[in-house]
Amino acid sequence: MADLLDHKVDKVPTVRKFPVIDTDHHPGINQNDAVFLNRLPERWREYMEMIGVRFTGQMATTPTQRSMTHRLDSVDESGRTGVSIPLIREQVLDKYDVSGAVITSTLGARIGRGGGNCPQELACEISRAANEAMREHYLEADPRFYGAICAPVEVPAEAVKEIQRLKEGDMGHRWVEMLIEPGTDYAMGNPKYWPVYEALEHYDIPISVHVSGLSRRSTGTGQQNFYFEAHCNIALRNYSMVPSMVFEGVFDRFPNLKMTLTEQSWSWAVPLAWRMDATYNVMRKEVSHLQRKPSEYIRDHFYFHTQPLEETEFAEDLKELWDQFLDFGLGEHLMFATDYPHWDFDSPYSLPAFLGDDLRRSILAETASRVYHIPLLENSGISLPA
Repeated sequence: MADLLDHKVDKVPTVRKFPVIDTDHHPGINQNDAVFLNRLPERWREYMEMIGVRFTGQMATTPTQRSMTHRLDSVDESGRTGVSIPLIREQVLDKYDVSGAVITSTLGARIGRGGGNCPQELACEISRAANEAMREHYLEADPRFYGAICAPVEVPAEAVKEIQRLKEGDMGHRWVEMLIEPGTDYAMGNPKYWPVYEALEHYDIPISVHVSGLSRRSTGTGQQNFYFEAHCNIALRNYSMVPSMVFEGVFDRFPNLKMTLTEQSWSWAVPLAWRMDATYNVMRKEVSHLQRKPSEYIRDHFYFHTQPLEETEFAEDLKELWDQFLDFGLGEHLMFATDYPHWDFDSPYSLPAFLGDDLRRSILAETASRVYHIPLLENSGISLPA
């Protein structure tokens, strides 16, 4: 009888806890909110009230069905989304028992980048005010929130000062990356930006490039007209950013620098690495300063986010995509992201079961914990069958 009972116990599926870190969580604070405006000097607050926000000439307005392209259930009693801390706790932080959620503020990244028709001093103040607004509304409200630094990347000396200010402040450990939008004035590997990379390497936090709206610089064929095009072309900008960072020798100069590509997919990475290696094999004399093959830099320095999660019509095609990515050695360079509160939100349960427990654990939290230095809360996370 005892043997029979033991056998029955063995048949019961075990359930394990998988910690969760959300590496792309969007705030709902915008340029009209008092928590942001009150952080601006009076001169620039009056300037923005009079002139408004002037993007840098490359952005176009994306006609969306609803503000922030949000989930319908993410709207709070005030009619806002991504602002109510209790609602965020209910829908993400507590629901999935997350160890950390990285607040990626596209407010500061988009209108505080510097350059174009935005006065330089205003760009610097916008970045600072956006950071302080994120700190006040999110980081101080819940210890599970972590911040992505906004800094005027087109004004490198001031960007470095803002990185130093936040990392050496009382919440320095809660600022875990610097976030910019794609479409810098120069290719991202240009030496103009090297002081920023030097500061990021010093503080051991990555540079993160987050997908932006419809942009002239997201294609090689001019302005897009449809949101559908922008969503399909998310990965295109990486075909210029990644080679620039590699071939300009950024990672030889800053060997510990990490770069994360946020909300920009991941299945494109391996074919691009193949293409870069093939080009390097026949033209390596032009880039004789490189110490390794291009694919090795991609494998060692670039990190990716799951959202938007790749989807295929047939399950076998999806597994083939994953196998290609994993066989290349990038399995431990992929981090889970919800993209909350957007309509294409992904939950931690969206990872395919065929990945196995160890890889799902790595993607859901362990890689992000290592990259962002976010501690995993004991016994936290979601339950998945072994």
